[in-house]
Amino acid sequence: MGQILSIALIIKDINQYLEDFAYPKFEHKLKRFAHTFAPEVIVLCEVITHLSFSYHSMNWFLIIAISICSLLLVFLGFRTTGIGAYSWLVAAILIGLILMYPLVWYGVLPELPDKILRAIVHFDMGMVGLIITFILVRDLVFLPLHAIKVDWAHWGFSKSGTFLMFIISFALLSIGNWRAQRGPELVQVSIPIGNLPSSLENYKILQLSDLHTGPGINAAYVDNVIDMALRQEADIVVLTGDIADGNFEKYKDSLKPLSKLTAKTQVLYVVGNHEYLKDSDQWLDYFRSLGIQVLLNDHWVMSSRENPILFAGIIDPEVKEVDPTSGPDLQKALYGSPDADLKILLAHQPNIAEEASQYFDLQLSGHTHAGQFFPGNILIKLFQPFAKGLNKCNNMWVYTNSGTGYWGPPFRLGTTSEITLLKLIKQ
Repeated sequence: MGQILSIALIIKDINQYLEDFAYPKFEHKLKRFAHTFAPEVIVLCEVITHLSFSYHSMNWFLIIAISICSLLLVFLGFRTTGIGAYSWLVAAILIGLILMYPLVWYGVLPELPDKILRAIVHFDMGMVGLIITFILVRDLVFLPLHAIKVDWAHWGFSKSGTFLMFIISFALLSIGNWRAQRGPELVQVSIPIGNLPSSLENYKILQLSDLHTGPGINAAYVDNVIDMALRQEADIVVLTGDIADGNFEKYKDSLKPLSKLTAKTQVLYVVGNHEYLKDSDQWLDYFRSLGIQVLLNDHWVMSSRENPILFAGIIDPEVKEVDPTSGPDLQKALYGSPDADLKILLAHQPNIAEEASQYFDLQLSGHTHAGQFFPGNILIKLFQPFAKGLNKCNNMWVYTNSGTGYWGPPFRLGTTSEITLLKLIKQ
């Protein structure tokens, strides 16, 4: 997410062209592993991915993973200053907990131990991300001052300075957890469309994205989201991927409230990358059983008004993990489509915008979580031109939802979970 530690999103967004390389399996595993670390490590993983040229072996993946953890251990051991040899104990605890992440990822523990370990490991991930960030900022500020022998510059490297970093990190994580757990805010956005027919003025589209129903997002959270969505009385609801995240049998009941949406209005859905991590076929069938229109390189036409709107939806690139012959295909999604006064693309990942702008007036996406929490919310802008909110790509509008839920570490700092209500207006 991401975010400092849970932005699988950043790695998955940075260079989609890597999907065409000769080592998709290795890249996928490296991405999964990398998003559990701080942004600095994400950048390191991206460099490693670029320099690699034929890694299909899990042995190589383990070497890379252990190397990253070793670098983190050495960095924290040397740069956690003011506490002497205890810095290595602190570093060992912080990195040791991260190494327990596979137990969380694969859900191999009984329910109660799993919840406890998940909470501890996720908190640790957040702490590592913030501490590394603060150490880098501290060094950037205080090392030059120390070099020119400013009297008070040593304080930044003292025991008090180090303790303050940890206290501030703990406080920020507590605030971030509260912001994540309280649920999404309603974000209302007007989309100005040139030559918009009068019959489509004030047409309301409600967007949910990246709900990540699973280990972190429970049924109560989903209920709150659905109740908020229903109160908006939108003309249509679109789900732009990563709605489900995890074992189908374990978490399917948490998404039953989606049926309350389909009872009131049309609901469209495109698959995200996380649905492909576990039980993708079962999730897709389940969404269909709830009355949701699933668009897999396909389209649907809203014809209830005088002027129709064409909604097209594409498959997420991560489909290659379960079907190497498949992938997003705009031409296929538009094949056989009728003329429409407005064309809207639903694409989980926003980085297809340049190509999509040739065909569509508006693209609705998610995936990025807007970086989820500091400093991910800043770093993501370096890699993703459509990181959040409303942007223009050529003649097409792109709206990127910041995520209705969250992924991984349950923190929101510098970003907000959102339900988006988009209203079409005449330009």
